[in-house]
Amino acid sequence: MKTIISKCVKLLLVAILFVLFSCIPKTSFAESLLVPVVKFPFAISKVNSTVNQSFRIRNYRSYVFAIRFDYFGEADLYRVIALVGDGSVKYPGIGFPIHLKIFKRDAANLPPEIIYEKTISTEHYYSHGFMRKPAYGSFNMQILTIDLKPGIYQVEASTIKDSPEFSGTPSYLTIDYYSKLRFVPNS
Repeated sequence: MKTIISKCVKLLLVAILFVLFSCIPKTSFAESLLVPVVKFPFAISKVNSTVNQSFRIRNYRSYVFAIRFDYFGEADLYRVIALVGDGSVKYPGIGFPIHLKIFKRDAANLPPEIIYEKTISTEHYYSHGFMRKPAYGSFNMQILTIDLKPGIYQVEASTIKDSPEFSGTPSYLTIDYYSKLRFVPNS
């Protein structure tokens, strides 16, 4: 009698597992990747801070790689704008070098192909965004604009030097696109 109950319990467990696993969506690595607009935490105040992330491009267009700095309140807004600068004499900003590599990954698990590598010094912000709360928002300092075709990519960004002025300021590596340009010309 115990063996019959034991077999029934095992059969019931197998059936439950089969039902559970058949309900889980089957996604590949490529399908689970983030698609721009994305942001990755990036502590730019510390030397050798690195972001290494894979992402997927769905549309052939120009993409912007940038560093985003968030601010919280009016006093913080003026502190952050003094750091990122607006190109004026009043707010020249503090530039910092970023070493950026972009790889194109192959679906056949071949080694990634490096399509961009350079150390770039940021200058001043190119965009300003607002959050839902009054006086909360962000500034973006552009690193690179590049045309990317659909596929799987990997970005590796590293800081080259300490920038202690940015300590305590939330910062991110972002990948965005120009919304005014749908497709890259001559594509």
